[in-house]
Amino acid sequence: MRELTGDYEGKNCVVFGANSVIGAEVSKFLALNGVNLGLVDLYSYREDTLAEDMGSSGAKVIYKTVLSSSEDSFKKAAAEISGDLGGIDYLICAYYFEEERERINEDSIGIDTWDRWLNRWVLNYFLAMKAVIPHMAQRGAGRVIFVNTTTGYTGEGEGEGELTGNGSIYECASSSAITGMMTSIARDVIPKGISVNGISLDPGYRDDMERITWAIRLWLSGMCEYACAQILRLY
Repeated sequence: MRELTGDYEGKNCVVFGANSVIGAEVSKFLALNGVNLGLVDLYSYREDTLAEDMGSSGAKVIYKTVLSSSEDSFKKAAAEISGDLGGIDYLICAYYFEEERERINEDSIGIDTWDRWLNRWVLNYFLAMKAVIPHMAQRGAGRVIFVNTTTGYTGEGEGEGELTGNGSIYECASSSAITGMMTSIARDVIPKGISVNGISLDPGYRDDMERITWAIRLWLSGMCEYACAQILRLY
């Protein structure tokens, strides 16, 4: 693989959704490149598995569990991570949307399902950003990556666009919401030296981890330092 420039040694990164397939893979990559990690999730961690995957990288790793939709919980976790690591340089939101798909088994659109998707995915991305941005602003620099899906553009999902309970309409709406939110936030914080960009994945992303890692490397490398609210669509 062609190398991207970038010195990650000693940087500090918060990964929200660290217990997801993507979150674990990205965390492993960052740890092996000397990045200290604040791993944040809604659920308990596979700590032994993550530690084993990271090997003897020497990176400092902190685990925090937050309450979904709780601003105070996210703010507390960010403050503790920043204090323990000495600041926050990166934030990667890698929510486990695949698990939300698996939980949907209704035969029709339901309000509870809407609420779960919007709160656990869209609202929690916002709360993670809101909790971390002040710590980056204090340093005058930071890089944020939102992991999203291509369904916000294509209108397709696990249900091939059907208005049923198998995930498509919920995921499309949430994906589009994240794109709009990211664009707005990016314009607000870029004067503070903070870049906000994204990666959109298609349903077969589990077989494409190399390209996902490449995209993470690109956004963190500094080669796109002036990019604002740009999204790499990995079809």
